[in-house]
Amino acid sequence: MTAPRPATRTLPRARRGGPGGVPDLETRLRRAVAAGRIVLHYQPVVDLSSGAMVAVEALSRWYDEELGNVPPDEFIPLAERTGLIVDLGRQVLQETCRRAVTWSEGHGEPFLMSVNVSPVQMREPSFVDDVRAALSESGLSPDRLTLEVTETAMVTDVEAAAATLHRLRDLGVRFALDDFGTGHSSLTLLRSLPLNTVKIDRSLIRRVAVDAPDAVLVQLVIDAAHTLGLQVCAEGIEEVDQAQQLVAMGCDSGQGWLFGRPSPPPAPERPWPLPAVPAVWLDTGAPPVALSGSDDLVVMADRDRRVTYVSAAYRRIVGESPAVLVGKPLESLLGHEVDSGPVTIRVEHVQEGARWLRGIVQPLRGDDGQVRETLCVLSDVTTAVAREKALADSEELFRSAFSGAPIGIALSDFDGRLLRVNSALAELLGRSATELLGMTVDDITHPDDKAVDEANLGEIRHGVAEAHRVHKRYVHADGHAVPVEVHAASVRTAEGEPYCIVAHILSGEHR
Repeated sequence: MTAPRPATRTLPRARRGGPGGVPDLETRLRRAVAAGRIVLHYQPVVDLSSGAMVAVEALSRWYDEELGNVPPDEFIPLAERTGLIVDLGRQVLQETCRRAVTWSEGHGEPFLMSVNVSPVQMREPSFVDDVRAALSESGLSPDRLTLEVTETAMVTDVEAAAATLHRLRDLGVRFALDDFGTGHSSLTLLRSLPLNTVKIDRSLIRRVAVDAPDAVLVQLVIDAAHTLGLQVCAEGIEEVDQAQQLVAMGCDSGQGWLFGRPSPPPAPERPWPLPAVPAVWLDTGAPPVALSGSDDLVVMADRDRRVTYVSAAYRRIVGESPAVLVGKPLESLLGHEVDSGPVTIRVEHVQEGARWLRGIVQPLRGDDGQVRETLCVLSDVTTAVAREKALADSEELFRSAFSGAPIGIALSDFDGRLLRVNSALAELLGRSATELLGMTVDDITHPDDKAVDEANLGEIRHGVAEAHRVHKRYVHADGHAVPVEVHAASVRTAEGEPYCIVAHILSGEHR
């Protein structure tokens, strides 16, 4: 239950019952439940990575003609103490399921509907039948109904609660552990119950974007839930910074005033046109609290190579909840079996296309020497891989243009040593390219032209000139002179450092 609760107020004595003759609060609540005057407001739950609405939570509201608006934290505990919560909960289930079907017919995209369940309801023998009846009468698919249970309801009798939830799970109903962090907050509950989602209480979310210890605590809860294959929903999000922080931490969904306050539905005959929520928090840069190691994707797998843990970076890199990968074979991420060592893999972001990850796969062995777990630490190297590919493409283009050019081309260092020659130059000089690569420009230059050549090379070497265009003669392998026109220019790195000299050579026959 995520709507901010109004401050508890004490009702005036005359309104609580007494000599004045005004019926007490319990009597008024009993009449309101019997007359169906407890109404439902609805609050959206959004996917934090896109802003799309994925669920709606039903929240009970009571307006009394004499008392005015009675806050839920006043009438819900009273309903639980008096047993009225059973009838009220049954009404909420029936109305919510009917409303969900109506909205689906008008809204197009089906979404989950959440209903809060009291510990008193959970202990009621007819509770499972009540849920089954609400689903049957409305025609709502069971997998679209999420029942939200609190830690308090669970820890009173974990075995009994788990048995009830398993019976409902057999129907296809989903479950969320509500207000996690306000009670016992035992991670044992997450392992003992057939849950789908953990909802982190607003008290932990309030300072998640301004206080590092709070951020670390929330990150631990998110990671623990994802390790067990559970989704995580943050309650009470009111600020863009909070949503931004939670996205960076891998939280799956969120609820709070930032996305919409609880509001009444329109008339029953009209579907509620749920507005789209702009995901303004996705364009605000780095998270307010940067947790160390958050950029790397960390994945753990058990001895059977089934994934048991996925860090929050998975959502940023792949665009999906880390919980999606938990339980799958490690090879579903790596693409092929890698026992140990460096690895480069390609993954697909659901919206942004291919991403490249590079890192290491490390087996962790027990005392018996057997692999008990496998650790993968992967970094997003998409930008680096793109540069490498561009460089390789450029090299291939250069090689094609260089080798296939109809005129001679040579690369040399600033001392005149030949670094690369193309086939046209080798043919011009009657030598093989391999043979030329063991020579210098001076070795293939006619003796009468060496002095001028050396002077020109010196000017380029010392930066006096960047290029020279000369007519000269090379020496063919059989000894005869080969007249050529040479255009030689220096090539420098991006930092301005001398790199090489490129020479384009046109034979006298082609001039």
